[in-house]
Amino acid sequence: MPKQPSPAEKAGKPNPASTASIEAWTERVITEREVSKSRARQLRWVAGELALVRNHEEFPFREASGAADLLEPGPITAYLDLAARGELRRRAKAGDARATSASMRIRADCLKILGEHAGILVAVADRPGLPELRETVDGPSRSQLRDYLAKRAEHVGAPAARVRLFALIGVELDTGARVGELAALTLEDLADDLSTLRIIRRPQARTVSEAVHDTVKLSDGTRAALKAWLEVRETLVQPLHGTAKALWVSVMPNHAGRLNVEGEAIRRPPGMPLMPRGMQRAYTRAVVEANMALAGSPGWIPLPVRFEQLRRAVTERQQHDDHDENPEDQEQG
Repeated sequence: MPKQPSPAEKAGKPNPASTASIEAWTERVITEREVSKSRARQLRWVAGELALVRNHEEFPFREASGAADLLEPGPITAYLDLAARGELRRRAKAGDARATSASMRIRADCLKILGEHAGILVAVADRPGLPELRETVDGPSRSQLRDYLAKRAEHVGAPAARVRLFALIGVELDTGARVGELAALTLEDLADDLSTLRIIRRPQARTVSEAVHDTVKLSDGTRAALKAWLEVRETLVQPLHGTAKALWVSVMPNHAGRLNVEGEAIRRPPGMPLMPRGMQRAYTRAVVEANMALAGSPGWIPLPVRFEQLRRAVTERQQHDDHDENPEDQEQG
């Protein structure tokens, strides 16, 4: 495939990626695109591998010096092949040295970003897809997630939205509550020591089943995440002079859905109760972040991104555990 000229080259200007090293080009991309800290780490990791691969005996494009040369189809294909085989590891890995699908997806995405900024189309035809999600979240994955939640909750200076999101996931894993049931929680539903949470279960078929008051024991990871969230929440609701009783509140101003006399959208301040729709969006963001952070961990199974999928997985697990603990059920089965 012939090399496609970049927009700069079409305008008669040299492509800046042609003369810059891959490391220098990566730093430029990070600065100019204002990427997140996690993406910046990933980009620097890929750039480090691209700089390293030129010295590998099986890499046939040793003359590729600038970033633009390394981002051409030939060098990219050779690089990804060596990376997939585990040939570019700086530290030895016990067992299978081959790269995980998650790490190969990160490489492909970072190459695309580095190329796009230089006007170079980087197409990885066999980019690994996301693994198929399982219906349930198994024990090892739940333990990993709880440890992850606890560590993130203890991080000083973590964004308020992140602290809330991880506390929300922890509560969901412990309770299997519907999103409306979670949105209805108040501070009074929490035990003083955060050991338990009271939930009003509201079945969808209300004409058949009455609402049920349920008290659920909270795990250590969820308690740690909730403790961090309550401290953040206190700061958010202070300007409201104690009028907010909801456990989950907004962390940023948002639209109230009404206009003032000037025809401008009315903004609700932070600290207002979080609505079910906003909670579902918050949950999805949290799951995506957790799945990315834990990808490749031994035994980790990605969580489903839809709230209802996780709720059903949790309730199915709880029903299974209850059945296992009841010998009469087993005998009757």
